[in-house]
Amino acid sequence: MTGREVIGSCVPETLIADADFPMSVVTVTISATPDGAKTLRKGSILAANDNTGKCSLLNGAEGETAAYILADPVITSPTEEVVGTAYETGKFITQNLIAGDGYQLSAKDCKDLRDAGILMEGALM
Repeated sequence: MTGREVIGSCVPETLIADADFPMSVVTVTISATPDGAKTLRKGSILAANDNTGKCSLLNGAEGETAAYILADPVITSPTEEVVGTAYETGKFITQNLIAGDGYQLSAKDCKDLRDAGILMEGALM
């Protein structure tokens, strides 16, 4: 025994670029994923359906607008909608944001996020 006890640990936040920038967290409804349950990780970019407002992982689908950054992990359901928490505003590190498989953020996506109050900034990692 060394006489030292580890009580906790500190994990650096790699999603937030500027904690001084105003951040707002809201609840969002995430659409069912008919092709099976999926785990959406913290930092996933959510697109809101232009008609219903329900969200899904950004993948460039027509009729959806990039609007939120997922604040906590969520497991989707193949049969029903789930509720999650997401950042409505904030400043985030671009490299740590997650979009759909193989999808790259377009200039329109970046503008939509900026218009919604979400700013992005590159960081040396």
